[in-house]
Amino acid sequence: MTGLCVTGYGSLDYAVTLAGFVEGNTTTLVNARDPSAWPRIGGCPAYVARAVVARTGSAGVVSWMGDNAEGRLYCQGLAADGIELSGIAMIDAARSPTALMVYQADGSCACLYDPALNGREQLTGSQLELIAGASHLCISVGPGHLTQDILEARSPDCRVYWLTKNDTAAFTPEVRQILSQKADVVFCNSAERVLVGNTRRDAIIVETRGRDGVAVHAPGTDMTVPVEAVAATDTTGAGDTFAGAYIAAEMDGVGDPVAACEQAVEAARIFLQNRLPGAPQ
Repeated sequence: MTGLCVTGYGSLDYAVTLAGFVEGNTTTLVNARDPSAWPRIGGCPAYVARAVVARTGSAGVVSWMGDNAEGRLYCQGLAADGIELSGIAMIDAARSPTALMVYQADGSCACLYDPALNGREQLTGSQLELIAGASHLCISVGPGHLTQDILEARSPDCRVYWLTKNDTAAFTPEVRQILSQKADVVFCNSAERVLVGNTRRDAIIVETRGRDGVAVHAPGTDMTVPVEAVAATDTTGAGDTFAGAYIAAEMDGVGDPVAACEQAVEAARIFLQNRLPGAPQ
């Protein structure tokens, strides 16, 4: 495979927008949910890979699902988006990773996550082959005990991306140190910036700052790309879509990190606009 391999946790997401707030022993009405995506395919790898496939047509996911109806539904969703499935390992389990995304009236989101697999993830031969054959590798939040093996399996000339997340179980201090040194490009938000250690001199750090734009730090470049605010409540996946679109731009030969960032900003804007009420599905 000459293209992107993105590793990390997958999930089936059930997203709702509430008319009020979750309270004990109280019924709260649901304002909105998308019946065509109940559940919808979630997790960082799916969003990143989907953004790449939309532009380059070549991306595969390394992730883990239960060998059950939920896991098969996840695989069907990836396949429908044209994403390579050979990196999906099916584990004998009654459940698959699932997330309840509950958006409350003030815009806050309560995420109830069922990891389901209890740390049983291991790298299979097919997953190692997918990683080794990739020209671009994106490591998102996933089993921290596999990070070193994933990096060692990549080809010597593979370009490495780290999509950070404030998850200390997945990104322990040791793992963060390794990724800070190995990544060609680091994606983080302003709160996650402290997780990034000493990077290589030629590394690119892309820091999203919400309405304040996206800061691009690279050799010879230190500037902020403006963004257009979109009044979407359900924002899950926007940051991953941004990262995927940035990677896709590089895969298409865009060498200027600011230009790649501008294309990623536009992709994230379109993604959020499609989440607005009344947007075509």
